[in-house]
Amino acid sequence: MAIYYEVKKGDRKAVYDAAEKWKENCLLNDGSLIWDGEPIWTAHNISRFINIFIESPDESGDSFDDKLRKQLENESEDTYKFVIELLFIYYIYPVRSSTSYETKMRKLEMIASWKDIDFDRSLPIFQGLEQGLGSTGTFFNTSKYFEVSFLVLVVESLKSNQLDERKEIFSDEMKLKAVVDNERQKVGKRVQMQNIILHLLLPNYFERIASWGHKNKIVKAFSNLITDDSIDDTDGQLYVIREKLENKYQAEIDFYHTPSIEGKWRGTKETGEKRPKDNRKANKTEDVIQPATDKTIPTVNFNVDRLEDGLVFENLDILLDQVMTAIRKGKHIILTGPPGTGKSKLASKICEMYDIQPIMVTAASNWSTYETIGGYRPDREGNLYFDDGIFLRCVKDKETNQPDNKWLIIDEINRADIDKAFGSLFSVLTGDEVTLPFESKRGKSIIMKHQGLMTSLEPDDHTYIIPNDWRIIATMNTIDKASLYEMSYAFMRRFAFIPVGIPNHITADLIEQYLKVWEMETYPNVDTLAVIWKLINNYRKIGPAIVEDIARHTQDNDDFTSAIILYVLPQFEGLPVHRIKEFINRLNGETEAVIDQNHLLDFVNDFFDAGGFE
Repeated sequence: MAIYYEVKKGDRKAVYDAAEKWKENCLLNDGSLIWDGEPIWTAHNISRFINIFIESPDESGDSFDDKLRKQLENESEDTYKFVIELLFIYYIYPVRSSTSYETKMRKLEMIASWKDIDFDRSLPIFQGLEQGLGSTGTFFNTSKYFEVSFLVLVVESLKSNQLDERKEIFSDEMKLKAVVDNERQKVGKRVQMQNIILHLLLPNYFERIASWGHKNKIVKAFSNLITDDSIDDTDGQLYVIREKLENKYQAEIDFYHTPSIEGKWRGTKETGEKRPKDNRKANKTEDVIQPATDKTIPTVNFNVDRLEDGLVFENLDILLDQVMTAIRKGKHIILTGPPGTGKSKLASKICEMYDIQPIMVTAASNWSTYETIGGYRPDREGNLYFDDGIFLRCVKDKETNQPDNKWLIIDEINRADIDKAFGSLFSVLTGDEVTLPFESKRGKSIIMKHQGLMTSLEPDDHTYIIPNDWRIIATMNTIDKASLYEMSYAFMRRFAFIPVGIPNHITADLIEQYLKVWEMETYPNVDTLAVIWKLINNYRKIGPAIVEDIARHTQDNDDFTSAIILYVLPQFEGLPVHRIKEFINRLNGETEAVIDQNHLLDFVNDFFDAGGFE
């Protein structure tokens, strides 16, 4: 049986209950998931959505949500309700680590708000969105148009059949597979919704696997169990493999959660870490068999739920997916973007998400290996002792010498000369053992080495073990990266560079999301703040942190002139003076804010040494 109910934090029954209601109420009949008794999944509503969404595509550069809003203008309330329920089915599969429950609900409520439609989010049906069934990945979010197009085309194709024919399709896996295969050819993409729909409608046959790649890997790993050459369909092969494995184990199995089975098709666990180099093989027995006094090297659980509280980013799902994938694959991370986009806060949230205590520092141009690795320092009596640097403090407790695993957050990493400052850490991260030119208090040479195969070690004052799942999370302001230290290729290839940009679509609704996070729901100038932010970004890209400064300054007094002087104009360093003048003129003419142009011009003359400004 491919149905998967049990999980650590609840069960999936609500998902399958919702899928069954979808099949009975909406596909076999013309009813509804949310608005019981209303005819929502009608041929008319389906046809209207196909007409405005697929046959009249919006090819602008706007976001999916903005395009959808324009496409739905002037449509009936029933069409809106159909789209809400269609998106419900789109969101029912991803687990919280792929798309959080709050994100799912926010998207549905957003569409409802466009038509002033109310729905009760406490209805049992919405429990199906909370757990989800499996991970999707970046493509599922970035290819939303194709995924949703495929979904509605399958619905149209199914409902074009008579009721008896539909019932027959839902009881015959090959007929259902033929329908979805045919519609996928029209879409032209290998959409994950194909695998999702198959499982939702016939979960006893089709696997709980959205990924095409995972299906192929499982078939390849257990190909010895396929003895009938006539079964050349991947889903059919998976069904045979499951039957034989369950006969072997005399129990229900899950390809993701039965360890012996998951381990075989995945190969090694996807931590992203490389095995040690050959020069460590001689110490393999020493690494694995440890004395009774050994201390376990701390590990990190990479299978975590997304932590979205307090985060407002455009395409947050894609951003978190990039972060979690890079970390799971063994990469360190550099979050790049303009000032004030929330990079530092996101770095802290990432550590919180993985239940990691971080050490946070700001890079400096005078950094050397003394600050990062360590060096000799005199004590009160004038005797020299080895004082560990920033990196080494992350991996060992200074008082007890016990192994530790604190992730390192480095703000503005490109302010440091990376190759000079990181020094021998590069070698350790690739599996080498490095002996530093320093001795511990006991006269032992200081050693740094990668964890490799070790799981524990006997604490001492001279050995520093870099855990396999230790990570650096750094930030970089793209506005000044060209004028600071460059990074070598050897450094960059160990990091994933993840862009944290400003929103492409700044609206009053977006401002209100930020205000909620900033605990400023009563802020009175939402529309004005949105216009000012968009205007500023025509001259210098700034993130929401600076907008928060403006909002807090104008919360009670509407003094936008001072707010612009304090937080915005200094960001214009390097702009031609005539451009700054143009900004001030537009600020006065295009916003409802009361602006003292003379005051702003006086500041510009002084700050930018622009005596001939006027």
